[in-house]
Amino acid sequence: MKHAQATIRMLQSGPIIESAEEWRRKQARIAWVQETTAALAEAQEAMNERCCAAVDKLSEEDFDRLVDEEQAKVDVFLAPLHAAAKHGKWPKHLHWGGI
Repeated sequence: MKHAQATIRMLQSGPIIESAEEWRRKQARIAWVQETTAALAEAQEAMNERCCAAVDKLSEEDFDRLVDEEQAKVDVFLAPLHAAAKHGKWPKHLHWGGI
């Protein structure tokens, strides 16, 4: 979440926006960060619930497999947020779609 907030602050700061196109680009990226962060929080909460419910019911091997499966669901949202925050790599629709 810290990276998402930093990315939003970065997008909102900086030089005065010179064109409507640049304003739309920033607004679309801010919206994407907010939506993706919300989805990440939901995925993380679901992971926590599933793992807590299963920790005493599964063998260590099965529990590790569950954690890996659940983490993969979280990483679907986490990876692109990190790429945007750390490396300026945006999803294709925000990069190539004129946004």
